[in-house]
Amino acid sequence: MCRSFAKGLAVHDIHSEVFFPIDMDIAHCTGCGSCSENGKCNISDDMDIFYMTFGGCDLLVLATPIHFSGPSSVIKTVIDRFQTIWFRKGRHPAFSAALLSGGGPSPDYKSTISIFKAFSATAETEWLGYLAIPNTDEKRIQDVSELSFGYGKDIGRALFSDRQ
Repeated sequence: MCRSFAKGLAVHDIHSEVFFPIDMDIAHCTGCGSCSENGKCNISDDMDIFYMTFGGCDLLVLATPIHFSGPSSVIKTVIDRFQTIWFRKGRHPAFSAALLSGGGPSPDYKSTISIFKAFSATAETEWLGYLAIPNTDEKRIQDVSELSFGYGKDIGRALFSDRQ
């Protein structure tokens, strides 16, 4: 989904980077509060990549499979570690969106959308919406990729038209 979405953006000459937190070393927030004092997380791990990239991007896309009507624990850990940005002044992405996949025929996306919208509001980004693809356990990868590519093109068109 993510790579296909990025290819859709590329149609409009929009560069993107795709990160897979599942393959990264990202620890859970400990609630130590150091970020509220100095705007920096006390934990040094791969989350630093997100902190560096966050201020330089225009669009942040959160993606997750739906597990028990909620986001994966991995993306939730990443969101929790963004506590640091609430205390840091500086540039934030202007826009955010989401890609959601559900293995079954009728997943409940409401909780995840609520969490992602709250993240977007707190990060002071404009929420552009989401693409939710149900029944991915039964769909061909090509079908999921085509939907994601189309959504990337649509978002890219919206961003591209804003630039002109």
